[in-house]
Amino acid sequence: MDTLERVIDIETADGPMAAPTSRPAADGTRPGVIVIMGGTGVTPNIVSIVDRFAREGYVAVAPDLYHRAGRLRTIPADKLWEMRDQLRANGFSDASNDMDVQATIDCLRSDPSVGAIGIVGFCLGGRVSLQSAIRADGLSAAAVFYGGFMFPGDDQPETFSAMRESGTLAIPVVGFFGEDDQNPTPEQARMLDEHLTGLGKEHTFHYYEGAGHAFFGDDSPSYRPGPAADAWEKTLAFFDRHLR
Repeated sequence: MDTLERVIDIETADGPMAAPTSRPAADGTRPGVIVIMGGTGVTPNIVSIVDRFAREGYVAVAPDLYHRAGRLRTIPADKLWEMRDQLRANGFSDASNDMDVQATIDCLRSDPSVGAIGIVGFCLGGRVSLQSAIRADGLSAAAVFYGGFMFPGDDQPETFSAMRESGTLAIPVVGFFGEDDQNPTPEQARMLDEHLTGLGKEHTFHYYEGAGHAFFGDDSPSYRPGPAADAWEKTLAFFDRHLR
């Protein structure tokens, strides 16, 4: 399917936020998908995922959650911890993520050619995807890929917690986790799985042997083609069911 790609600016209370977008070239109403970046930012890999969704018939957009620290800034994986405090000093937080995702949803909703909207994220983005599924207004489904840092301790009451906040989850969720991951660990993912089941929340979690964190990223040493391909097909089927 032919696609149209461009970078748009989405207005937020903290200024314009760049967002690479891609959509089918043919006219018609399409479902929307918000693609949430990992900790390294809106990398070429994230942009390629945006285009993959467009080729499947979605209007896809990847908001730059680091826009307060510079336009479309990317960070090498080995510098993430070093840069963490600088990003926070520039305003990156759970609250900024809430603001930016809601602004992206509102932007898509203002487009008459966009129908139901889903969200998908990877690593940091997996966390933000679940956080948004719980907190944001206007989403119909969420896909979570190995969301990191979703289980803060009781000494961090202001930090998003999948366990504490999932009681208000009101949309279906699909999750993808590696059995060799350490953030989240398989035990943590299964704990959340059981918790959501106990709450009666619509969700399905998938677990992959021989896969660790970032198994979906074809730019990562952790990339695992088999699990990545399976997770992609399951994500498309999930969104097809809930967004079309």
